[in-house]
Amino acid sequence: MIFLDNASTTKVCTPALEIVRSVSEQLYYNPSALYGEALKVKNLLEVARKDIANILGSDANEIYFTSCATESNNWAFEKGIKNRKGNIVVSSSEHASAYECAILQKSKGIDVRFLSLNKNGTVNEDDLYNKVDENTCFASIIHCSNETGAVNDIAKLSKIIRGINNKVIIHSDGVQAFAKLGFNIKSLGVDMYSMSAHKIGGLKGCGALFIKKGLNLAPFISGGGQERGLRSGTENVAGILSFAEAAKYFKQNYDSGLIKQMRGYLIQELKPLNVIINGTADAESILSVTVPGIKAEILQHMLSDKGVLIGLGSACSSKAKNNRVLSAIGLSPKEIEGSIRISFGLENNMEQIKIAAELIKTDITTLRGNIK
Repeated sequence: MIFLDNASTTKVCTPALEIVRSVSEQLYYNPSALYGEALKVKNLLEVARKDIANILGSDANEIYFTSCATESNNWAFEKGIKNRKGNIVVSSSEHASAYECAILQKSKGIDVRFLSLNKNGTVNEDDLYNKVDENTCFASIIHCSNETGAVNDIAKLSKIIRGINNKVIIHSDGVQAFAKLGFNIKSLGVDMYSMSAHKIGGLKGCGALFIKKGLNLAPFISGGGQERGLRSGTENVAGILSFAEAAKYFKQNYDSGLIKQMRGYLIQELKPLNVIINGTADAESILSVTVPGIKAEILQHMLSDKGVLIGLGSACSSKAKNNRVLSAIGLSPKEIEGSIRISFGLENNMEQIKIAAELIKTDITTLRGNIK
């Protein structure tokens, strides 16, 4: 099996699996209990918090664990906007979990302004100048597009926003960037940043939200006071500890050069078939390709039968007939119908990519021949 849909999820890495077993068999205590064994577990959670913070470049007390990045995004929108008057600015390339939050705010009567995208998939800076004003209270701009791999210069965009209005709360969905792109969260100029465990070799059901020190938010989930009173609920110990282990393992083993080499090889092999590369040609772990004259879903099934798994875009919106992100960069409905997403991870190597490239080329040629 050649798995090339790593933007949707990843294989759980061995260190994370080992932690899960240890927690299940030996460290199963509730961190809120007061006896010694439970306190040991509580201390391990704080070590995990520090590990995530070290990779992000934040303080440990700025990391709050959640059930997933969708929850983190919902937290950012719900509490970042609550009781604040004004408009909000959101990029058109957001993941569904942030985009739908924006739509919900719009349904409440809030002035939601969606930023247009450049052809390469990044946020249009001129439109940012047009949309942000003295009444803007919240902005959310994805760091790395889960659809095209286009990377927004969050530090520059944050600077533009604060130059217009320094009271804006800025959030970024960093799911496809965390532990991959080299950055320090303090340099990005954001107030909140969302992360997910299962995109980097951790378990599904665990995520985190960076909340900048000094940003006062109301509790997202009330209850027993976990996560310093902002997100109550018995901690997912296995998920959190394995998240930290996966993040460290991923950071140590992620080879940006190899990832770019694999992506570049596929582009080189597919270009003679007159495909369209969506977004920036120099993106990293995600490759969005439009193959004119075919239906991508049929290509996906053909490749799956041969052991090559690719995506058609975000797994959270794969059943949608249209792709709003690809539409926002100028693709027609027909072009979107012929678009595939290939995404790379730690388990991939050049030998796999060469095999996959030949199978993809063969199936595209077959499909086009059948159509003729």
